[in-house]
Order: sequence, then structure tokens, then C-alpha cells
Amino acid sequence: MFILTPNSYAQHQDSTQSKIEHDLEILLDEFDGEESDTTLEELLEFLQNLAANPLNINRAGLDELLQVPGINFRIAQNIVQYRSSNPPFEKVDDLTSVSGIGSATLSQIQPYLTVGTAAERGRDLYLNPRYWTGGSRLELFSRMQQTIEEQRGYQRPDTLGGFTGSPIKYYQRVRYRSNHLSLNLTQEKDPGEPLNYPMNFDYNSWHLALENNGRLNSLIIGDYSVSFGQGLLLWSGGAFGKGSEVIRTPIKNERGIRPFTSAQEMIGFRGVAATYGNRLQLTGFYSNRKRTASEIDESTIRFPTENGLHRTLNERSRRLNTTQKSYGGRVRYRLPVGFIGVSGFHNRFDRPVQRGTLPWELNNFDGASVTGYAADIRILAGPATLFGEAAHTDNNSYGFLVGAQFELSDRTDAIMLYRRYDPDFRAIFGSGFGEQSGNPRNEQGLYIGLQHQVSPAIRISTYIDQFQFPAPRFQQRQPSSGYDWLARVDLSPGNRFRFYALIRFKQREEDHRITDELGRDVLAQGESKRTGVRFQAEYIPLQAIRFRTRFDTVRSRSAGESSDFGYLLFQDVRFYLFQNLRIDARYTYFNTDGFDSRVYQFENDLLYVLSNTMLFDRGKRIYALVNFSPAPWIDVWLKASTTVYDNRETISSGNLQIDGNRKSDIGVQARIRF
Repeated sequence: MFILTPNSYAQHQDSTQSKIEHDLEILLDEFDGEESDTTLEELLEFLQNLAANPLNINRAGLDELLQVPGINFRIAQNIVQYRSSNPPFEKVDDLTSVSGIGSATLSQIQPYLTVGTAAERGRDLYLNPRYWTGGSRLELFSRMQQTIEEQRGYQRPDTLGGFTGSPIKYYQRVRYRSNHLSLNLTQEKDPGEPLNYPMNFDYNSWHLALENNGRLNSLIIGDYSVSFGQGLLLWSGGAFGKGSEVIRTPIKNERGIRPFTSAQEMIGFRGVAATYGNRLQLTGFYSNRKRTASEIDESTIRFPTENGLHRTLNERSRRLNTTQKSYGGRVRYRLPVGFIGVSGFHNRFDRPVQRGTLPWELNNFDGASVTGYAADIRILAGPATLFGEAAHTDNNSYGFLVGAQFELSDRTDAIMLYRRYDPDFRAIFGSGFGEQSGNPRNEQGLYIGLQHQVSPAIRISTYIDQFQFPAPRFQQRQPSSGYDWLARVDLSPGNRFRFYALIRFKQREEDHRITDELGRDVLAQGESKRTGVRFQAEYIPLQAIRFRTRFDTVRSRSAGESSDFGYLLFQDVRFYLFQNLRIDARYTYFNTDGFDSRVYQFENDLLYVLSNTMLFDRGKRIYALVNFSPAPWIDVWLKASTTVYDNRETISSGNLQIDGNRKSDIGVQARIRF
């Protein structure tokens, strides 16, 4: 009999969790929450679900394998080809027999994979109830979060613009999953939204899905996401931008259609979708859902909002006041060396959308409908993986992206990517790679990334990206350009110590006001610059204790202004008091000259909660996160945090304003699994 001691249990559990968090943190390190509109919560939830429900490598298809951090297109192709001519894998370690998978890659992908059981490999009888219930998992999930200090919106009467509900953010979810069936109900109210009776949630999401049933890959009724090709035309599942993972993030691995479980209210589709086929796959979808939009008059609206907030009487008066109907599909053919696909969609609002009149709004979507088509390809060509997508929308605008990833040697990988999106490209469901997050438009640029494993203990990563905006970008009045680069060195001399150093520089042209020789106030264009340097060390002195220390420094200069400086220093500790009780705690000190020199830190948080905290001015932040599992079927999380500013009398503004220099938050959640 095998007995897992408390220390070995804690070490195994923490090793897996640390690996997941390490993957997430690398992707989020350079993500600028202020500049991006990308919704990441669903992507965060997807990665954590993948770790909680590992892929069966004996059954996973090429697309599923591509979702595993560390598996690229070549490795996924090699796994599928190996399976076609060899017996099933008996253990995950057997993957080292596959070309391209060594001990380092195996260590990276192992937490996300399983070989399943003999029963799983043999259960293919559709009419057998056990086929549908095999691998059953029932999850009941409840979460509450609240800011402790009273905000201005709760002091004002709702008739004067105050919030109509309580400051509690409440989320609950019930999900049943088996190997071939998924049922889900997600409900949420945001802070300030009313909850008049138990089922009166502001947001409700549900689905019924059949998955992995022979040639019927997916059939979803309810809420779902759509992610095709490189995301130029259709990509609603969240995506990371440029960052420390210089090779992997520029290439998107399509997820097709997937059941939607996130609480991000306005990024999915609602209706029916299906994918059928094997080598030749056909996908179709139809969606009819309500959206929230500001009304210009009775017949015209602005483009629907994405924040999903309905807290004040004004916000609630326009809640779900617009209907959006969408339909589309995809044909994809799997070649011996890759994929080729064609996608398209048509979208119509029940009232025409009117764009704004500011210079950076003149190319925004305008009208009641839009139609788009795209073709994409990904193929292996010797040591290179070639990929690309070209798309067209019915206002005669285009967007395309083309690139190549190279395996220069066993230790060196490189990537080159060029993109060009017309200023009025109407990919309202797209999320293509670029300097600007969100829908791809008004940009062209060239990205080059390189990663080299100097030795088993040392890795170097770097990229440079040069970009142009042919028309005014957000809050600018004329075309502009810029570039940024990043360099990172990772040092891992053993299992107990890990260190990295990172530097990133970005320069962009920016409008600013000057006084000319005649004393007139005129608009000019200058250069804004931002440099960030980071050092981080992680040390594991004992099996149940981990320390992490970080120092960040930032120098920022807006066009026509003097430089601002800022820095952040934190000390983080994780320890297991018992095998079922884990505590994460962190103390952070930050000091910046202002918002332009702001700093960010990725924080451990409640399950499925994304926390990339922005800090500026001067102060301290402390948080503690407790994860307790009193029984194998129940998990409880509790997080408390507080930020104290040394040089501020108020925090935030408007309805979110706090009178004082402290902002504290608390969150608690429980998950029951059978």
C-alpha cells in the first residue's frame, strides 16, 4: 500500500499548483491591464480547469493537445502520429518516446495530462448510460467578495445616481461534466447591482453540451465561445498579448466552439453550435442574445458595452435593450502536415449603431450589420511551422497576419510575424495579435522573437516589435508609430531556487500641446517612453515552504513631459501548515511619481479570479490567501487584502470614490465536488 506523508503530499500538490501559477504569471507579467480591453477571466478559468481535469493523451485530438502549455503544433502532431502506430500510453512518462519531448518538456506539460483508465479507453457505446456518465464530476461553487470601506455610490440615493444594490459581489455555479456531457448554470451579481430574491441575478449563463462523440465533436445549446484560426475574424475566448513567453503567445491555437462557463457577460454567444467530422470538420453556429447599449435616440445606439455593469438607475434603464443576432461557420481540413480552414459570419443589431465623431472614432463600426470571411493555414515545413490568416469584411476592408516559427536547434526557437489591419476593419468578434488589444484594426507591424536554452539551468528570451497606426489610435488625433522590446534571463540551478531578470522598453508617438514662436497653443507629436526592469527570486528551503522576492522599477516619460519614476518591492511566502491547509501571504511596498509610472503585480487569488493589481502613488499592500480542504470533496478559500496610501486622502473617483487612504477587500468561496 502506498502512503503519502504530509510533507510529500504538500510537495506534490504545491509542485503542480506552482507550475500552473508559473505558466499564468509568465503570460501575465507584461500584461498592461490599463491599456487592454481583453477579457482574460475565461482564459484563466480554462487553464485552471485544464489542470483540474487533465487531458487524456490516449484520446485527446490535435486541437485539445494544443491547449496544453508547452505543447506546440509539432509536438501535438507527433503525439497523434505516434498513437496511430503504437499501443496506448500506459503512463504520462511514456511521452518521452515521442519525438520532440524530452525531460524538460515532459516536466512542463505533465500536470495537464493523464492516460485515463482502461474503462475509459473501452467505453464507446453511445446507448449505454454509463457511456454518458463515465467520468462524472459534479461541482457546486459559491463566491462572495466585497470592498470593506464604503464607496460614494452607496452613500448617494439611487435617484441621484447612486448604486441600487449592495456592495457584495456574488457568484455561484453548478456544473456537471462527464467524458461526453456537460451541463452548467453560472449566476453573478456585480457590486452595486440589486439581488431582490435568490434567483434574480443580473447575469445568468447556461449550457447543455455533448462532447467527443465520434464524428460529432461538439453540440452545444446555450452559451458558448467561438475561436477560429489566428483570431482575426472570430475569437471570443480571451487571448494573451506580448510578454515573457516570446514564442508561444504570438501563435493562437484555435479552440473551436466550447461551452461557456465564465462570468464575463458580453464576450460569448448564446444559441446553438456544432462541430462534425474528423479530417474534414464542419462547424456552424447561431446566436441570438440581448446586449446593453447607450441610446442616442429611439432608433440609434452606440456600440454595445462589454463591462456588464447595471448598478445605477441609468445603467439599469438600458439593460439588455438591444438584440444581436449572429450566425456563421467554418470548414477545416486536416492535411498530413497541418490545417487549412475557411470561416465566416454575419451579424445584425436590431437598431443601427452610430459611431462617435472624435478623430479616433471615425473608423469605428457603424451601421446595423456586418459580414466577414477569413481563410487560415498552419503547416509544418521542415524545421518551420508556417501560419497565417487573411480576412475581409463587407465594407471592403482587410486584415491579414502571416508568420513562421522555427526550431533552429534543440535549444533554440525563433518566430517572425507580420500583421496588417485596415483602420476600418470590422472584425467585431476578432482578437488578432498586435500592439493594440481587442478587435484587430488600424495597425501594421513586424514581431521577431527568440528563445535559447543556454544550458539546463539558463534560458534567454527576447523579442522586438515595430508597429504603426495608419489612422489616429485611442485619444490621438493623427497617425503614429512606435516599437518595443523585451529581454529576459531565467536561471534555475536546482529544484529549490529560481531567478529571473527582465527588462522591457516601449516607445510610441503621442500627441501633446506646445506653444509655438507666436505664442499660440498648437498640437504637436512627440515620443512617450516607458522602461521597466524586474528582478525576481524564488527559494524553497523546505518541502512545505516557498519564498518569493521581487523588485520592479519603472521610468516613464510622456511626450512633452519630464520623466516619472516608480518602483515596487514585495516579499511573498507560501507554506503548508498541514497537508490540507495552504497559506499564501505577501507584503508589497510601492512608490511611484504618478499614474504614468504605475506598477503591476500578479497575485494569488480565489479560484478562477484573475488578479493583476495596478499600484501607483506611494503606499503598502498586504494580502493573505488561505486554501483549506477539510475533506476530499470540499475546498474553501479566504482572501483578505488591504492597500494603504501614504500620500492620498481619497481613492478612486465618482461612485467608486473612498474617502480616506485605505482600501480593503475580502473574498470567500467554497467548492463542493463529487
